[in-house]
Amino acid sequence: MNDASGITRLEHDVLDESVPVASLLRQVLILGGHASSEPLRKWAQHELKGYSGTETAVPKYRFIAAPVKANITSGPAQYNGREISKWDLPEEARDAVPNQFPILWSVAEIQATIAASQEEHIRLGTSNTSDLARLMTHHQRNLTGNFFLEVTSVYWAISVSSLKGILDQVRTQLTEFVAEIRAAMPPGAQEPTAEAIREAVSSIQITAGDNSPIYVTAPVAIAEHDSTAEIALEATPKQRRSRS
Repeated sequence: MNDASGITRLEHDVLDESVPVASLLRQVLILGGHASSEPLRKWAQHELKGYSGTETAVPKYRFIAAPVKANITSGPAQYNGREISKWDLPEEARDAVPNQFPILWSVAEIQATIAASQEEHIRLGTSNTSDLARLMTHHQRNLTGNFFLEVTSVYWAISVSSLKGILDQVRTQLTEFVAEIRAAMPPGAQEPTAEAIREAVSSIQITAGDNSPIYVTAPVAIAEHDSTAEIALEATPKQRRSRS
C-alpha cells in the first residue's frame, strides 16, 4: 500500500475499537519504514514483540500498581488472597518486592490474557516467589510463635482493567500520531511526506521505551486460562500454573 492509503487506513482503524492494537502497530511499522523513522519502528516492534529479554527501557504506561497477596494456612484454617505489606516480609526481602509490576508481554499477549481471564484480577508471580513464601513462613512463625502457619504462595494481583489500560494508552498514542500527521499535511495533500511522519513521531515523543530510566530484562510468560501466570526472572521463560 502507498503512504496515502496507509495513513487513511490507519486513521480509520485507530478510531475503530474492533480493530486490534496489534493490527494498528503493523501499519505503523510500515509507515515507519517508508519514513526511515527508527524510533517509530522500534517502538512498534517492541509493542508487537514485547519487552521481554531486551535492554530497552519499558514505557511508564506498562508499569501497573498491584498489591502483593499471599495464600496462608494455619492448621485447618486457610486464608487465600490476604494482602500483605512489606512489614509482613523478612527485612532482607522488603526491598525486593515492588508494588509496581512491569507488563512485558506483546500487545497480542495482553489482549489474549484479557480475553482468557474469567476474573477481575490475574495472579502474577516471579520465579523466586516460592523462596519468598518460605522466607515469609519462617519470618511469620518467629513473630507469632505459630509453627502451624505456612505461606503457600505469594503473588501480585493485577487488575484486568489495568491491562486494558495499557492497550488504550497505545491506541491513544497512535491517535495522537495520526492527528499530528494530519495537522502537518497541507490542504489538498493526499499523502504525508517522510518528514511529516518524522516530525509527528518527535512531537508526541514516540520512542522505544518512552525515555523511561527503568530497565527490565526478564522474560515473561502469558497467563493461563485460569487467570494465573508466572513471570520468570531467569534466562529462559518458564510457565507453570500457580496454586490457588
